[in-house]
Amino acid sequence: MFKSIQWKIIAIFLLLTLFVMIVVGTFLLQNISAYYHDDFATTLSAQAFTPSVCAELDAASKNADPVGEITEIMNIYSVRMMIDSYRNYYLLSSDGAEVLSSSLAEPGEVLLTPNLISAMDGQVGKEIDRSASFMDYAYPITDGGEVRYIAYIMDSKDELYDITRNIFINILWALVFGLLISAFLGLILSRTIIMPISNLQIKAEQLSEGVFGHRIEVRSRDEIGRLTLAFNEMASRIDKSLSDISAEKNKVEAILSQMTDGIVAFDQSGEMIHSNNAAKELAGFEEGITFDGFVKQLGISLTIEQLTYLDRNRVVEKETEVKGRIVRLLFAPYADEADKNGGTVVVMQDITKQTKLDMARREFVANVSHELRTPITTIKSYAETILDMADENAPETNFLKVIDSEADRMTRIVTDLLSLSKLDNSATALDKKVFDLSLLTESVVKKLEINANNLGLTLSFRKEGDASLFYGDKDRMEQVITNIVSNAVKYTPSGGKVEVVCGAEYTQAYIRVSDNGIGIPDKDLPRIFERFYRVDKARSRESGGTGLGLAIAKELVEMHGGKIDIKSREGKGTSVTITLPMINV
Repeated sequence: MFKSIQWKIIAIFLLLTLFVMIVVGTFLLQNISAYYHDDFATTLSAQAFTPSVCAELDAASKNADPVGEITEIMNIYSVRMMIDSYRNYYLLSSDGAEVLSSSLAEPGEVLLTPNLISAMDGQVGKEIDRSASFMDYAYPITDGGEVRYIAYIMDSKDELYDITRNIFINILWALVFGLLISAFLGLILSRTIIMPISNLQIKAEQLSEGVFGHRIEVRSRDEIGRLTLAFNEMASRIDKSLSDISAEKNKVEAILSQMTDGIVAFDQSGEMIHSNNAAKELAGFEEGITFDGFVKQLGISLTIEQLTYLDRNRVVEKETEVKGRIVRLLFAPYADEADKNGGTVVVMQDITKQTKLDMARREFVANVSHELRTPITTIKSYAETILDMADENAPETNFLKVIDSEADRMTRIVTDLLSLSKLDNSATALDKKVFDLSLLTESVVKKLEINANNLGLTLSFRKEGDASLFYGDKDRMEQVITNIVSNAVKYTPSGGKVEVVCGAEYTQAYIRVSDNGIGIPDKDLPRIFERFYRVDKARSRESGGTGLGLAIAKELVEMHGGKIDIKSREGKGTSVTITLPMINV
């Protein structure tokens, strides 16, 4: 209970009142005591023992009855000395040992005090000791410089004690009433503050339970009132935001549930947080399966930790067979509200029909290419035979040359198609061995150098690093390098430059072919490795291109575990980089 703000406010009020009363009371009592002590010495010196009174006392000490006359003078001036029941006068002998007369009927003995000792020495004793239980004043009555008597005034401080006691009692009563009033005011103030806060607490509990409709009544325009207004506004915004989120969630769930692709989401710890019906139908997993169990059931080697450290823009693609169907899986990491890795989303696509169609297409291309070889060979043979027998100047000869040239181009297309078919069907086995990749690249450059010079180009080679222990298929790599360098030569105008660099860095070998040719438009770069895709179709036909060279090169590079990358700016030139792993023998 005493941890409540209400009791803390009341306690502060009570402590503040207590502190003020104690300070005021102490200050008042100290000042009254100081005033009483100071007033005693000041009053006696200024009113009672004035120079004229002192002269009378000194003169009376020379008369025949000095004690009687001095006593009479003391009685005359007793009002000035403020003699009463608390304060008395004494006429003492010069040594202070004998009381000669007094305002008391029975004076008793007088203590030897510092002021009395001062008077015995001929000095007025008027020092005040506030810690003592009495106040005294001693005046030496002299005759010719010799102390004959001592007029001694002593105050028992009983009056001061009575005054301070009454003041102390009044302060205590004031303190009691002050504490009661403070407690009452503190209770009223605390309730004024606590009631809105209690309403806010109740509303906060309702918000935590999902109740947003109730609004708190604003009863003031102070800070608490503004806080209540802000709280009501916050509740309204939360209600609207949750409604929007709920609607968006329902929309997303409706979309996901109707998707033909399967969607499964896992958090960072690998626990499943969402899945749609298509995913359950494709994979047949149980609800609540973990990421490890999911990939194990699909026969895929992958962990959630491997995906955690992926760039969020990267997607891991896998293919597997599930229940006789071929399924493509796309693993993509996603971020949470703090822009940290929140988990992984898996997209499952049934590509069985697509795969079968692709296989049928490849088989068709392979069969057609194989069947075309014989008639093309026959056409070329007959064309060459007729050309040998024909007159060079006859008009028909030009037609025969066109037939022969087109037969050659058709032969190259068929050859490339057969090569791609073999690569697609994994019918091409790499004959790997250790060779010097730099020497192979340099030999390709030398073979193409004559053709480049005839076209008015500068073709150069430069070696960087040591790639002498490259392990791969030499013939296939020669085919790749020839395709890339030939393309650079074909699409670089006369007067241009083509630079070929080959080297190695750490565990990677690389070949970079750069030119300052016509370049490739940005819109064509994503499709540059597609089969039969050509940027400048007219020039490709003129140069004898088939549109399959880059596709074949990409397949062969990937079979070696490498990758090929193209950067180009239209009108500025193109740079092709082949990166290959330096595999130990």
